[in-house]
Amino acid sequence: MAQVAIGVDAGTTIIKSVAFTLDGEELCHSSVENSVKRPESGWAEQSMVTTWKKTAQTLSEVEDQLSEDDEIVALGVTGQGDGCWLLDEAGDPVRPAMLWSDGRANSHVQEWQESGVTDDVFDVCGGTQFPGSSLVLLSWLKENEPERYEEADTVFFCKDWLKYKLTGKITTDYSDASLPYVDAEAEAYSDEVLDLVEMPEVASMRPELVPGDEVVGEISRDAAVETGLPEGTPVVSGFIDIAASAFGSGASLPGEGSSIVGTTSVNQTIMTEPPSDGEKAGILLTLGIDDGLWTKFMSSMTGTPNLDWAIEEIMDKSTFNLVEEEVESIPVGSDGVIYQPYLSSAGERAPFVNPNARAQFMGLNQEHTQAHLVRAVYEGISLAMRDCYTHLPQNADEVYLSGGGASSDFWCQMFADCLNATIVIPRGSEFGAKGAALLAGVGSGHYDDLSSAAEATASTAQSFEPRPEKVKQYRRWYDVYKQAYEATFEVWDERAEAVEDLRHMSKTGASRPAKKSVTGKDTVGND
Repeated sequence: MAQVAIGVDAGTTIIKSVAFTLDGEELCHSSVENSVKRPESGWAEQSMVTTWKKTAQTLSEVEDQLSEDDEIVALGVTGQGDGCWLLDEAGDPVRPAMLWSDGRANSHVQEWQESGVTDDVFDVCGGTQFPGSSLVLLSWLKENEPERYEEADTVFFCKDWLKYKLTGKITTDYSDASLPYVDAEAEAYSDEVLDLVEMPEVASMRPELVPGDEVVGEISRDAAVETGLPEGTPVVSGFIDIAASAFGSGASLPGEGSSIVGTTSVNQTIMTEPPSDGEKAGILLTLGIDDGLWTKFMSSMTGTPNLDWAIEEIMDKSTFNLVEEEVESIPVGSDGVIYQPYLSSAGERAPFVNPNARAQFMGLNQEHTQAHLVRAVYEGISLAMRDCYTHLPQNADEVYLSGGGASSDFWCQMFADCLNATIVIPRGSEFGAKGAALLAGVGSGHYDDLSSAAEATASTAQSFEPRPEKVKQYRRWYDVYKQAYEATFEVWDERAEAVEDLRHMSKTGASRPAKKSVTGKDTVGND
């Protein structure tokens, strides 16, 4: 017989439920895909009903795998953050959820940037507004779907919707609500933010704030039928997935860092208080996560899709191992080739915001090979991670690394050298779900607090120490990398305008009227 805590991690495309022992051992898991719908260009939506049904399915499958003697002590939920998940007065979805990756509200963000609203909101909540943030999407909804806006009675987040379906209780926590609703200093909802964006009525839509490790309710009879879990099982408030993953991977003490190298590159440090340095670079977010603990994080678009593209289109290799055999002998700096890893069609969002940013190689000559280009891609992603940590208020001496990038020893060593930090590879894989399960264990009284729970259940698979001579070399190369992208801001904007002009001319034969471009230069913080 084992006492079991279950963690749910409802990501953007995959929903996972995982059962852990209180020692942190993974017993069983279930996962299912949850597709993103794109009814119009730039939109990203999901059915709230489908998201719940698929979550219930994974929970039922986990329960089926447990022994009859296993005791489920509590359940925690984490999930994709930001976006806009709305309920009407009856507790039903108003419309499909608009996700963090939605781009329909780009113009609202540009207007707020130009008018100074973005900076004013940052001064209150410590986070930079972007198209997929909750308040921006509400602003879009008010303008474009006023009837649905009027129907909205509650605005919260993915994990909160799932908790509501499990318990019937409508709540959120500080980590999800930090952007953009919570005053970072007061650690409470801010009405000032709503006044700044001229939507004071949103105050009545905000649910109760409950710390992530506190029980908000119990599995209801209906939810027990759908999931197979015992009625009355405690459910805790939970964290946004970024914060849950940090603790699930083992980062638990102030000054420690956590990075997830996957589709995006998520980088954060744990602190004992919200920073007040005024840094406004890119999408820099302050999250209140636990009693006396905060995390500051940046999530850039410079993730593993860059390397997937390079391996397929440049090297034509089937595995990372084959590629790394060829690029490992090339020196730091790839013999002069710089790669700027802004491959996403959405541009970049941290540590600067520019939807027109695009990837490019710089410094090529006829002596460079395919291997030089791919080595530069590895370095470009690593330098982008360093760029984020440089703009965070506290550099981490130790970084817990997870995601696809953690599977490469070659790359992990590069991260260590580039960041001048020890890279710790935690044992395990489902760190978001584990973080949710740890919160469930704290809330049910089986751990004293979250930090001690993370420390007690974490184990290290491998670690990589920075090499002083390589650290010095990457410090010099980073200076060039940063100067290169800063010099390209206006060119990116001009390129985007020219592309639109060319498309228009090819269709009509006439030029488009001039349009004011929005450069990311003003949003870049100073080191």
